[in-house]
Amino acid sequence: MKIKFYIAFFYLLIHASCSSPEGNKLGDDEVQWKEPPVQQPSVPVSEKPKILWIDASANFEYLANSKENVRNCLVKAKNTGFTEVVVDVRPTCGDVLYESGIVEQIKKLGNIERTATWDYLGTFIEEAHNLGLKVNANINIMVGGNIRDGGVLYRETDKSSWATQLYYPSGIISIMDDEKSHAKFFNPVNPEVQTYLLSIVEDLAQNYSNVDGIILDRARFNSIESDFSPLTKVEFEKYIGTTVNSFPYSVFTWKGDKVEPGTHYKKWLEFRAKTIYDLFENARKKVKEINPDIKFGTYTGSWYSSYYNEGVNWASNRFDASLHYSWATPEYKNYGYASLLDLYMTGAYGQTLYGAENEWSVEGAILNAKKVTLGDVAVCGSLYGLNFENKPNDAEEAVFIALTVGDGLMFFDMIYLNMYNQWDAVKKGIDRAIEYSNN
Repeated sequence: MKIKFYIAFFYLLIHASCSSPEGNKLGDDEVQWKEPPVQQPSVPVSEKPKILWIDASANFEYLANSKENVRNCLVKAKNTGFTEVVVDVRPTCGDVLYESGIVEQIKKLGNIERTATWDYLGTFIEEAHNLGLKVNANINIMVGGNIRDGGVLYRETDKSSWATQLYYPSGIISIMDDEKSHAKFFNPVNPEVQTYLLSIVEDLAQNYSNVDGIILDRARFNSIESDFSPLTKVEFEKYIGTTVNSFPYSVFTWKGDKVEPGTHYKKWLEFRAKTIYDLFENARKKVKEINPDIKFGTYTGSWYSSYYNEGVNWASNRFDASLHYSWATPEYKNYGYASLLDLYMTGAYGQTLYGAENEWSVEGAILNAKKVTLGDVAVCGSLYGLNFENKPNDAEEAVFIALTVGDGLMFFDMIYLNMYNQWDAVKKGIDRAIEYSNN
C-alpha cells in the first residue's frame, strides 16, 4: 500500500520540531567546548544498539491492519543491521496502540481506520523477538490530544484544567485555544496530570512485562511559554518560599519575540527542570518495580544550550550548567536526569555532518551530549531521515558517525527509509562502522 507523503511529512515534521533549535527565543550564549567528553566503557560497534524508530502516525496506513507488513518491516530492519526498534504506541492524540485498562485504543488516525483486532504492540514484540530484535515501546507522555485526531483533552471536560496555559506577548491562553499548537500538552506541574501519566506508565509495564524498554517522548513542557496557570504560580511560590508579584512579568517579559528575563527567571527554569525530573524519577520507579530488566529511556534534542526552553535538564546531575550558561542557577544541576536512564537517544538532527565543537553538526551534537551526560548513560546519536533526501552518501556517513563517535544509533524514521530508499545507505554505514571498529 502506498504511503501518503503529505501525512508522513506533516507528522514527522511535528516530531522533529518538537523541541527544535529554532525554538530558542532567548538567544543565549553558546558554549565552544574545549574539554573532552567523559567516555563510556569502550564497546565494539557490533555490540552498540542500532535502533529504528517506527512512528505511529506516519506508518499507520502500512502497519495498522497488516501483521504481514509488521513482519516484513522487522525482517528488513534486521537485514539492514538494526538490533532494536522503537514502536510508537501513544502518538500525540494520547490514545494507544496496546491493550490498556486506562487509555482508549486508537481506531483511526487521520483518514486511516484500524479495523484489525490483533494486539499491535504485542504483535511487534512477538515478531521482533522471533527475529532476535529488541522492542522499546514509546509513549508521547505529556500530550492529551491533537487538532486532527482529538483525544482525552477534547473528550473529557473534567480534564480541561489539565491543558497547559501558554504565555504569549498577547496574553495567557489555554493551549486548547491555540491554533499554532497541533499537539495539546498537559500542564506537567499539575499533580493530577502526573498521577495520570504515571498510571499509564505502570499500566504499560504491567501489561507488557516482556517489552525490552519503555521510552518517554515529549516528556517536557510545551515550550518556554508554558505553563502559566494559577496552579503553577502557586506551586512555584511554594518552591521558592515567597509570594510572586507581577506574575508572569517577574518571570519574564516579551520584547517582540524575544524573552527578557525577570527577577524569578532563573529559579523558574530550575523549578521546571525539577518538575520533569520528578516525573522521570517516579516513572522509572514504576517500571523497575514491575520488571527491573525493562530499560527506561527517552529521546531529547541534543541542543542543550537551549533545551531549558522545554523545562528539561537531560544532563548528569554532576554537570554544573551555571559554569557555562547564563540562564542556569547552581542548583539547576540537581535536576539532571541522565543517571535515571538506561537508554538515551539524542537528536543529532543537523544537516552538517562534521564539526566537533558545533552543537548543530551530527558529530558535535553527539560529542556535546556526551560532555554534559558525563558518562552517566550511553549516548545514541539520533538521525533525521528527511535530512538525507536524495543524499545516500550523507546518510551512510551520518550512520558511521553515530556508531563511531557515539555509543549507538537511532534512525528516525522508518517512513524515510521507505520513501527515499535509504535502507542500503544505512546498511553500508553500519557495516563500515563495524569494520572500522574491528580494525
